Amino acid sequence: MWRTPTARLSCGVASAALVVVALSMATARSASAHAVPLHVEPAPGSTLTTAPRDVFVTFDSPVRVGPRIAAVRNDGINVLGGKPRVSRGNRLVIPLQPGLDSATYSIRWSIVSDDGHEEEGVIAFGIGTSGRPVAVLTTRGYVTWQRLIMRALLLLGALGAAGGAFYSAFVLGGALPRRQAHLLFACFVLAFAGADALIHATSAGGTRFGRFMIVATVAAGVGAAAAALAPLKQWLRFVVWGAAAVLFVCPTLAGHALDADQPAVIAPAADLLHLGGAAVWIGGVASLALARTGTVHRFAQFALPAVAVVALGGGARALTELSSVSQLWTTSYGRTLLVKTAIFALLLVLAWLGRRRFLLVQLGLLVVLGVTVGALTDLRPGRALSTVASAQANVAAVPPSPPPAGAYVDAGQAGKLAVGFAWLDGRVKVTVVGQDGNVVEDEPVRIARSGRSVRVEIAGKTLRFAVPPVLQSGAAALRHARRLYDDARAVTIVERLSSRPGLSIATVFRERAPDRLAYRIFSSTEPGLTGKQSIVIGGRRWDRSGRGPWRSTSYGEIRVPNAYWGPRAQNAFYSAPNMITFYDPRIRAWYRLRLDRAGRPAALKMIAGAHFMHHDYSFRSPPISAPSR
Repeated sequence: MWRTPTARLSCGVASAALVVVALSMATARSASAHAVPLHVEPAPGSTLTTAPRDVFVTFDSPVRVGPRIAAVRNDGINVLGGKPRVSRGNRLVIPLQPGLDSATYSIRWSIVSDDGHEEEGVIAFGIGTSGRPVAVLTTRGYVTWQRLIMRALLLLGALGAAGGAFYSAFVLGGALPRRQAHLLFACFVLAFAGADALIHATSAGGTRFGRFMIVATVAAGVGAAAAALAPLKQWLRFVVWGAAAVLFVCPTLAGHALDADQPAVIAPAADLLHLGGAAVWIGGVASLALARTGTVHRFAQFALPAVAVVALGGGARALTELSSVSQLWTTSYGRTLLVKTAIFALLLVLAWLGRRRFLLVQLGLLVVLGVTVGALTDLRPGRALSTVASAQANVAAVPPSPPPAGAYVDAGQAGKLAVGFAWLDGRVKVTVVGQDGNVVEDEPVRIARSGRSVRVEIAGKTLRFAVPPVLQSGAAALRHARRLYDDARAVTIVERLSSRPGLSIATVFRERAPDRLAYRIFSSTEPGLTGKQSIVIGGRRWDRSGRGPWRSTSYGEIRVPNAYWGPRAQNAFYSAPNMITFYDPRIRAWYRLRLDRAGRPAALKMIAGAHFMHHDYSFRSPPISAPSR
């Protein structure tokens, strides 16, 4: 298609690649991956003395309930106790039947991440058993032929439509002849089929992926209709170009480029550049080979820049998606990337050797390339796999054990670490819990005592704990406060929550008995969360961002108000008048509760692994009703 010397191309691509490397290194953030399980309760492989009511899996990013959740006793008896749900955006709750017998149980969690990936995991735990529990449930792979074909149809259709529109606007000088309109119609139909199938064949409703698949479906439908009528009404070509532009950005906005572990600017920009170059190439080859519009000579002036942009964007995306060179051959994502690169190199050779002679072969290879990219979008990138492996190793680590009976307890935060404190007959025990909710053994701890005052130095922080001269049990007051809270008609909670320094979210919750809940995020360090609102009434939920439209979805049963500590809280003692410290073994967390004059909760502080929370309570709340729009 073009016969420009390769040296000029290589120098241009190499220079640009150096710029991209520098920018990627300058803007890359620490990898946190997407939908990585950070904490599982009960811990995998643990043996419990009492039956849990729920299984909790907390992730590092927003998730939705997946389609394959299961909970069984290891002899095959179903023990799922209700409809699974997601609380606070990233915590999967799997209810179990009450009063489980002594046995081994297997739980399969299933979620859909914000970029549309269905993910699964299996845990096993025992109740009153000996030996390490082994799971009988299994998981399935992330990539299926059906999803691969759907994504390939969407990508080929979107890139073909964008490239065909570019060809019409720039190579053909703004004209849209009949055969070119027919080609665009076919591309829009392919994209419509792929996006619509992904919407109906996945459980991604309400996720970022699901929302942009709806946008892609609408854009493809409008574009197909405009392309079909454009030969009769030439002004419709502007509608065709606009629909192609909207469709073109949807794969990037729905995919890996916007994951939490990706550089906020470089990743989406590089993805759009990469897809833009590919679209120009696909649209040009398809227009020349199938629509037979324009000439090779006129297209050649755009072909070389398109190749450079494809290489530049692809190199940048590889830098942001892989954490080491070895992942090119040790991960499925890397091996698929190598296959894609080999096909791209073969296309360059064919383009160099002949003009129209290999157009159909090039088009066939481009289709294969689209299928390969469809597989890439369904695979976990290498950078995400590294984080998943680390998180899974941590999930299987040792959870903190409860403090001794009769011990006075307290807790504090030291950077990312939760530090539990226990005092029993003058003996001090310090428990350090990491971001995964498990005990940290290798962090140096220095303890200094002066009477009943204790100083703990850890991770560059100094925490001070004071033990009251006389320990007065707060168990009865704690039970009374929980009963008053649970029986309240209305509660307003101002919550400040952090998982680590520099990451925080502030939310106002309004609850009205028995099943009405509303919340609004009024401050967050995470972009895009401030202003989000939700209303839950019975089995329905409405969500919106800022002043946007409300979206209605079904929701599991709720009961509010419901105290934030369990009924089996222990080690409850007064630390000061109207102030009680205690430990909750159900979620392995330390609490400090301040009571008002009526004995109701006034403020609550919670310390746990990756969970540092403060509540202010008011037992009033305005009415909660369904949104009017």
